[in-house]
Amino acid sequence: MIRCIQDNPIFRTVYEVWDSLRVDGELVPTRDKFNPMALGAALPNVVLVERVDRARYEYRVMGTAVAARQQENPVGFNMLEYFVPEVREFLAGWFEAMSFYGCGTLTSMDLVYNNDPKRAAQALGLPLLGRGGLGHYYLFGNYAWGDGPADDLGGLVSAGANDLGCIGVDIGAGLPNLPNQPTR
Repeated sequence: MIRCIQDNPIFRTVYEVWDSLRVDGELVPTRDKFNPMALGAALPNVVLVERVDRARYEYRVMGTAVAARQQENPVGFNMLEYFVPEVREFLAGWFEAMSFYGCGTLTSMDLVYNNDPKRAAQALGLPLLGRGGLGHYYLFGNYAWGDGPADDLGGLVSAGANDLGCIGVDIGAGLPNLPNQPTR
């Protein structure tokens, strides 16, 4: 486990719960084994996303802390729509790698909210197969920070406008040859 995952209690919990779902040498566990309650105190900072197609990744479960920062619960909304258009293809490439190559990601990004344009977050993303191995899902642990309290951010405007980077997390199949930063 890479150090930044080990040192962050949200990431460590998400990784350990996800890893415990892998049985009999599975690279990627199935979603039907996943019980969100196993995440304990990390649950408010967890998001579950479903791949609809290469351009659409819909929120299926939104932790209460993430929803409070965004001031909405965007279940069913395309996650890529929060990101500025010039980085969406870059992110889709990493999503596809998680699904079809078998890796995780550690993503760092800036966040712009209506009442606070200077916030940032990291997200640990790990792949899950759908029920019976059909479909692709992603479990994200989110860690966000900023200069002031997060009690009234006024809703998320955009992500990744000024800072975005992905680092692959090897879960047993190696890492794809993808850029760590989007071309701008």
